[in-house]
Amino acid sequence: MLALSEVRARLAGSLSPAALFPVPPRLRFRSRLFRCPHCGEPLKVCKTQRRQPCTLHLGSFVAHETVLFCDRCPDSPVFRSEELAALVGPNRTFGHDVMVFAGEAVLRRCRTAEETVAELAERNVRLSPSEVRELAARFVVSLGLAHAEAAPRLRRHLQGAGGYVLHLDSTCKGGSAHLLTGIDEASGLVLLSAKVPAEGAEETGGFLRRLADRFGPPVAVSCDMSRGILAALAAELACTPVFICHFHFLRDLGKDLMGQDYETVRRRLRHHGVKAELRRLQGELHQVTSDNAGGLAKLLQAVGDGRQDAGLVREVPGAAVLGAFVASVLDAGHQGDGCGFPFDRPLLLFFRQAQAVSDAAGALCRHAPLQPHERRLFLRLAEALNPLCSDPALAAAADALEQKAKVFDTLRRALRLAEPGAGGGLNDGGGDLPIATLERQVDRFCRELRADPVLAPRREFLAMLAQIGTYRHMLFADPIRVQTPQGPRTLQPQRTNNILERFFRSLNRQACKRTGRSTGEAYLNRMLPDTPLVANLGNPAYLKVLLDGAENLAQCLARVDPETVEKTLAELRKPQAGLNRALRTRLRARATPLQIACFILANAA
Repeated sequence: MLALSEVRARLAGSLSPAALFPVPPRLRFRSRLFRCPHCGEPLKVCKTQRRQPCTLHLGSFVAHETVLFCDRCPDSPVFRSEELAALVGPNRTFGHDVMVFAGEAVLRRCRTAEETVAELAERNVRLSPSEVRELAARFVVSLGLAHAEAAPRLRRHLQGAGGYVLHLDSTCKGGSAHLLTGIDEASGLVLLSAKVPAEGAEETGGFLRRLADRFGPPVAVSCDMSRGILAALAAELACTPVFICHFHFLRDLGKDLMGQDYETVRRRLRHHGVKAELRRLQGELHQVTSDNAGGLAKLLQAVGDGRQDAGLVREVPGAAVLGAFVASVLDAGHQGDGCGFPFDRPLLLFFRQAQAVSDAAGALCRHAPLQPHERRLFLRLAEALNPLCSDPALAAAADALEQKAKVFDTLRRALRLAEPGAGGGLNDGGGDLPIATLERQVDRFCRELRADPVLAPRREFLAMLAQIGTYRHMLFADPIRVQTPQGPRTLQPQRTNNILERFFRSLNRQACKRTGRSTGEAYLNRMLPDTPLVANLGNPAYLKVLLDGAENLAQCLARVDPETVEKTLAELRKPQAGLNRALRTRLRARATPLQIACFILANAA
């Protein structure tokens, strides 16, 4: 087998472009036209151009192109070789197939520019990392233009399924621009993506108009509770049913209900700053805790069984028990379902565990037979936790938070979404329960809350009930009846906007994998608006519509007007503030504004 592999490798190497063409071959190109398509007269030679482009299947080659024109027609265009244009764009060195390879390597396979350079070098294509990044940018822009040109075909494709359910949302990092994206629920296709300064009604309205012009109005829209998006939908798609994401609704409701108390807990915990001392204690007790892990497990088993075992108590040293106590406080906040606040309340769990450990450590310190050094450690833990546990403002906020959390968790169970202990995390879609069933359960929750003599009069719970009433028609909208070529069909949009949330997280993961660091404001500002369209290339149905008879993606993108690509790239690369980097750097200097002011005043007429 080893010998066969070596022979196969030698044969493959002998057929590579580098082996077949050690010297770049010379090829001649001219237009297939011999007569002018307007007047029918024979075409004349305008000029002959010599270029040395590079493609994947040939490597580098010398192209002699004969450019023709008609001397009879005024303002006659020149006629170039269609075959050469299908291989490489005008004034470009690298072919369309190299551009596609670089774009897919960087954006789909998450390769760095350096890794892509190495892969292309094996195919006899020599270029630099900066050229790879340039080709990837051209790939995104060309794909965006091809996607726009394919809109009529994509519209017919979507209508074949009865239309599309639009999921609409945006993502941003810090003060970056917003990447506003619309995805079809059934196919998962990115229909449109744009960079907007904010998620406002005006920006979202323009986005919706572009979307409707290309693909027709959606049969329904699923979105979060963004005021800008809802206002734009009311203005631009007034007759389209809107479904509010149940997860976003619950999250916003929970933040309004518990946010103030949770912030008080956060502020008081930060004031006491006990975590640093707990981590120091954990480090000092790490060895003894690890050495007695088996004994601690037996101790927990005996506690669970409710049996007495004096020998086991003598076997496990007090320092190991204290180390386990400290670890339990530091680990308390790691519990939860992975949905974040308000579904998870890690700071409340930390405080309650600190209270329990403080009580247990105090009892042991007073009554257990401890060694002197162990007693000193227990006293040290008590000194760290006592100010925290005796803080009346913290205790009051925690009590109020627990009471509100109990009501909120009841609503989670009624909506059957992100239920306590379910562990579904951010991908919890809530299952496929009938909307009517969920509506009845939420109605029962509201009736019970209104009937509660203690909770019903309180302002925060009245606001909660009012919020449910305001968005009720968008939370429990009826399924949609659509017409397809196969007959009528009923659509029930997903209860959450998770399809877009997962998509944005996948964009972040790909960027982290490619760059080795987390994405930030600068990354999102640099991202080209049509970058999300690359995700569509994994969909065979989309590829078939996009290619429209072309053999591959390179041939498809070769049809895109190169001048439009250049103009689009130039427009996207304009400085956001209208100032180039060098000028912005000068202006950032602290003395520059005063120097400019002095110059203007000194030279004023």
